[in-house]
Amino acid sequence: MEEQWYTITGGIDINTAHNLITYVNGQIYGSNIKKLKIILSSNGGDVDSAIRIYSYLKALSIEIETIAISQIDSAANIIYTAGSKRIAIKGCRFFLHEGTFTNGSQTATLHVHEEALAIFKELMKKHVGILSKEIGKKEEEIGKLLQESTILTAEKAKELGLVHEILEKLPLTKQTS
Repeated sequence: MEEQWYTITGGIDINTAHNLITYVNGQIYGSNIKKLKIILSSNGGDVDSAIRIYSYLKALSIEIETIAISQIDSAANIIYTAGSKRIAIKGCRFFLHEGTFTNGSQTATLHVHEEALAIFKELMKKHVGILSKEIGKKEEEIGKLLQESTILTAEKAKELGLVHEILEKLPLTKQTS
């Protein structure tokens, strides 16, 4: 069984989604990949892009393993939960919070602001739904964790169901390019 590794560090944005999807598609169609291990350390970012990555990974017919190092903040939690096996390296921190909303145009009509807010609310609903489904907690409980801007150690994240296993070191096996 061939496995591939991919690393996401830094902020989550449309380029993060594009780069991952392009790379993985190339690996799927260019080799016999059966397992993808994603090392993730991120301060969060764009929820829409994180949902795009999550949806793509869940649609693949290969095994996905996510490995958290250092920090998994905000939107990165969505990507992290795409793994059927979720590992955290000891000392990793998880930060759950509601998204923030910025409308790029300050001189927009009320209708434009309302439309943007409706999209944002839908993204937040999806965010809660994904975490609820993957962690196995009620949406109300996940919503409360996000509203309270919850910081979790790897151990607390495991108790919650976010993390499956905590390791001292990266589970490095043969990595192919």
